[in-house]
Amino acid sequence: MKEMSWFSSLQSVFTPRKRRLSRNLLLGFLLLWGMLPAISQAELWSSTAISGMQDVAMAPNGIIWLTGKNGTVWKSDNIYASSLTAIEGSGFSRLAVGPDGVVWAVKSNGSLWKFAVGSWLDTAANEMEDVAIAPEGKVWLVGKNGAIWFSDDQGQQLTRIASSGFSRISAGSDGVVWAVKSDGTLWKFAASSWIQIAVSGIEDVAVAADGLIWLTGKNGILWNSADGGATFKQDDEVSGLENIAAGRRGAWAIGFDGTVWHKFFSPQF
Repeated sequence: MKEMSWFSSLQSVFTPRKRRLSRNLLLGFLLLWGMLPAISQAELWSSTAISGMQDVAMAPNGIIWLTGKNGTVWKSDNIYASSLTAIEGSGFSRLAVGPDGVVWAVKSNGSLWKFAVGSWLDTAANEMEDVAIAPEGKVWLVGKNGAIWFSDDQGQQLTRIASSGFSRISAGSDGVVWAVKSDGTLWKFAASSWIQIAVSGIEDVAVAADGLIWLTGKNGILWNSADGGATFKQDDEVSGLENIAAGRRGAWAIGFDGTVWHKFFSPQF
């Protein structure tokens, strides 16, 4: 028994060292083959070969959904969107993906649809402009008249909240809803009241699961906030972006010219 106890203690001492050694060997291998610089730049914005797009959304599993300028919906075959598959349907403009993987999309005619189990289902909502799904599944909508609505029952019934002049919306994991007005001002809805944020000239907003807030300006400039919107930092890596989506693995954006961009978070060793 004493011998086994001594061996277990010795193993517990050397296991962390073994892990550190494995990590150092991995880093040395990457450095030797010139891969470390590429990984260190993994947080830079990069363009993809995809073009002709209008909006982008990220599913919880990292799969990317897109609407084309021609109204087609596309789904990526992997988290890197190296290939896409067209989904049957047309006329779509904005979309979002819920925690259950259901895709919600607004058509250019204002109708709201959801895609589940391989088929589209029309909902009773109409005259809509944008859609966002909260982490708990609540559906948030912006109407073409600038009003904001929500649904707790998968879109069967809608409840309007006091609001006007809005064009874009995103829902955070803390229950806070972020929305952009057509005049470019940014607002957040918390504790049943609207609070204006001290930024202007905004086009779109996206909130990641970790609370990181992303903004695109009407001038194509990108901003982000890691402190709940108290301060925003300009992202100088890229410009010319119009619409944006954010998730745990990073962010995706659509340029004014329909190009698709991404920013992956660096891997942790």
